[in-house]
Amino acid sequence: MDKKLRSIIYVLMLGLLALVISACSSDKTSDEGPDDKNEGSTAPKSGGTYTILTPADPDMLDPHRQSSIYTHMLAGLVYNKLVTYETGPNAAYTDYNVVPDLAERWEISDDGKSYTFYLREAYWHDADPVNGRKLTAEDVVATMERIINLPGHQAALLSVVESIVAQDEQTVVFTLKQPFAPFLNFMANHFMWILPKEAIDGQIDLAIDAIGTGPFVLEKWEDNVQATYKKNQNYYEEGKPYLDEIIYKVVPEQGSRIAAFRTGQADSIGGLSPEEIAQLQKTNPNIRIFEALFATQEQLYMNMKREPFTDIRVRKAISMAVDRKSMVKAIYGGGETSGPVNPSLGDWALPLEEREELLSFNPEEAKKLLAEAGYPNGFDTTMIVTNGYGEQLVRVAQWVAEDLRNVGINAKIEVIEYAAYFSEKWPNVDYDMGVGYQTYFQEPDEWLRTQLHTNGSRNWYNISDPELDKMLDEQRTIMDVEERKKYVYDIQRYVLENVVNPIPITTYYTKTPIQPYVRDSYPHASYGYGYLKDIWLDK
Repeated sequence: MDKKLRSIIYVLMLGLLALVISACSSDKTSDEGPDDKNEGSTAPKSGGTYTILTPADPDMLDPHRQSSIYTHMLAGLVYNKLVTYETGPNAAYTDYNVVPDLAERWEISDDGKSYTFYLREAYWHDADPVNGRKLTAEDVVATMERIINLPGHQAALLSVVESIVAQDEQTVVFTLKQPFAPFLNFMANHFMWILPKEAIDGQIDLAIDAIGTGPFVLEKWEDNVQATYKKNQNYYEEGKPYLDEIIYKVVPEQGSRIAAFRTGQADSIGGLSPEEIAQLQKTNPNIRIFEALFATQEQLYMNMKREPFTDIRVRKAISMAVDRKSMVKAIYGGGETSGPVNPSLGDWALPLEEREELLSFNPEEAKKLLAEAGYPNGFDTTMIVTNGYGEQLVRVAQWVAEDLRNVGINAKIEVIEYAAYFSEKWPNVDYDMGVGYQTYFQEPDEWLRTQLHTNGSRNWYNISDPELDKMLDEQRTIMDVEERKKYVYDIQRYVLENVVNPIPITTYYTKTPIQPYVRDSYPHASYGYGYLKDIWLDK
């Protein structure tokens, strides 16, 4: 099929993407809608319901046993962290400025091995068994010890912690085994939600319930139907939240979500194609469009314990076969070639020109590499993908499969239900190849060591490279930012030359329509709808 014709077809076929992408909007406002500063009221109004529509639901609410985006987007409504990332009119969507949350301040020892956090006055939700009691240092210690003792990505973030001590009721001291550059970022990470000690003791069923200190209180969660939240009247930020209620409703069908937004039954919507956005602007000319560089990327990954993916030449050939630029334009309307560290982390990522050079589109060279590896006629394989994030990711898999066919690789696509994909297939490396989105990693160490180290908590690819392991361990101990950044660049170059797995595809630009009456919406490139505490409705 002619490439240009294929691009047109893919644009016409664009489907839905998970609602989470609607959270991926920045404070950049399109000229095609009203500006917060110029229309409507300027003083926040209290009241109203904010409705979120999603194509899927988490399989559990426990934020320490599940790293799924759906679990952690909801966690941000209920829970807080010790520290968090700044949001608001002075912070861009992908700024990672660490600011106080439950800890109103902190101190770092001269040797970089001790972090002391001083807690603010905050209270748990008024529900059994905590009944609105005051947050204490013991809650923090219990939470962190639970994270450390549970397997998974969260535990890896605390792997350098030697001890956690409640110095007094409002003071917590973390002692590290060594100076550790990512530590404060890891404390702000969207997996570090603080739970009451009663939950750790088993008095709260965290799989189906959530009780925190956050801006909203979970009233009811009906799995795969709807979750309802009411405002926390005793939230530590006086006067917030402004909203009375949040409804999180599961609506799998894209057309139904668009219709709900068009008629004012939903307040924002994500995952739309450029054509769908254009149609919305025709019927709803007052909607506002927020645009952002996505906080993650699509990845094409391989099981390196299965033939022929053990051969670096095959992995390089697969990378060279993919026409990234045409794909991101056709399916998402625009974006850029990604890299081992996602470009949403700014200058921690390799410069775009270098990413494009190291991840070039060269199908003829791909065929030569396959022939050198002993596959002159290509080979047959399978490729997994989930539709749990929406149809656009499935389109990416279809695009990749067609590009691979052009160099002789016949990849049969297997569409996997989200829970099985995320809990069984991918983390258990039960696949040949796969296409998927990665978590919104917020630190270079997460993008690199978490995925690529032999013992990385998200090394779901069977990667094992002793030289790379050594580099990954060293970069996290470099406290000078510029020195560490140079080393992180070197690691990325090494990965793209010597590992080539998982293969970064693209990071695209999301365009999120929101209703014209929504004010002070400043999402961040991390999980959690916590920023809804600042939103108010001017209607």
